[in-house]
Amino acid sequence: MSHQPNSSITLKSPRVIVAGVLFLAALLSSFAFAALSDRSSAYWVVSHPVAAGSLLTSGDLELVDASLVGNRDLYMVEDLSPIGSTTTRFIAGGEFVATSAVTEDLQEFDAEQVPLNISASDIPATIEIGEPISIYWVPEPQDSQSLSTPELLLTGIFLRSIDRKSSNFGNGLAITVSVDNSQVQRLLAGTSNGRLVIVKSNG
Repeated sequence: MSHQPNSSITLKSPRVIVAGVLFLAALLSSFAFAALSDRSSAYWVVSHPVAAGSLLTSGDLELVDASLVGNRDLYMVEDLSPIGSTTTRFIAGGEFVATSAVTEDLQEFDAEQVPLNISASDIPATIEIGEPISIYWVPEPQDSQSLSTPELLLTGIFLRSIDRKSSNFGNGLAITVSVDNSQVQRLLAGTSNGRLVIVKSNG
């Protein structure tokens, strides 16, 4: 009498063992993913471009939930509010606020916000708040036949704000620039005669 081969799969079968290992791996992965998700925190993000030397207000910031595994100590969580701090560099819109990008020591970045009135033709149409700029001073020509030579007045400064609506009334554009306090006098002297031209710089 012949014996039929035993085709049943026992618990020690390689296929059962492999299936069990895969199941456990998937289960552990799901637990790990859930654990990482639970580690998400609320971080401060700037809602629009912010120039260096700007005093951050609640209108500049918003809270975003994120899981910055491995980098969470580099950015400001909800409990470390940057409101009232001064930016030490340009921060792009939507960027997480790094702890190194703000300071409460005004002597570390001593800047003034200087308002200027610029002709709409003397500033790039596509310029955005927070961009680094250079300012050239163009003196008035001595007569109709002479040429005025532009002079680089300031560079490495930042555009803090711009009011394009003001140009609709023929009064030019009202802008604010962030300038080191040691350069304010030089900038204001350039407004006494001639005109100021704003140029985008490479930073």
